[in-house]
Amino acid sequence: MKAYICGHWYIKKFMNYTLHQLDVFLKVVQHKSITRAAEILHMTQPAVSIQLKNFQEQFDIPLTGIRGRQIYITEFGLEVAEMAERILNEVEAINYKTLAYKGIVSGRLKMATVSTGKYVLPSLLSGFMNQNPGIDLTFDVSNKLRVVAVLRNHDVEFAL
Repeated sequence: MKAYICGHWYIKKFMNYTLHQLDVFLKVVQHKSITRAAEILHMTQPAVSIQLKNFQEQFDIPLTGIRGRQIYITEFGLEVAEMAERILNEVEAINYKTLAYKGIVSGRLKMATVSTGKYVLPSLLSGFMNQNPGIDLTFDVSNKLRVVAVLRNHDVEFAL
């Protein structure tokens, strides 16, 4: 597609990134680590690096950079990450809405637990999760102070 601007023809560049690339980029930004993003996404570190590189190549402005051995996110990259998060949340809402129209209970349930809770929660929740396959459960295992803080901030729905 061509655009005519101020007496010059410019080729309009179409972005062809995927939802998966948005998710990979967002995880890298959130954790400021390709290795940690790979762990969370159940991918290899090279696979995350390739997805990140392919995503970044679609922009004329850098999203990330390297200082020493650390990745940093540019101001533009932070803005793209905010938009990516909104897009991914909307896609997730579409998926939940689709399940709701099918009569399936769906949504995201966020929980936090102290370290001993990680041994108890799976057995307590297994029946609920089997009856409600549309529920995405995440739980953060942390220390007592952090568990209380995330509950107080309404970052989780349940804490143990």
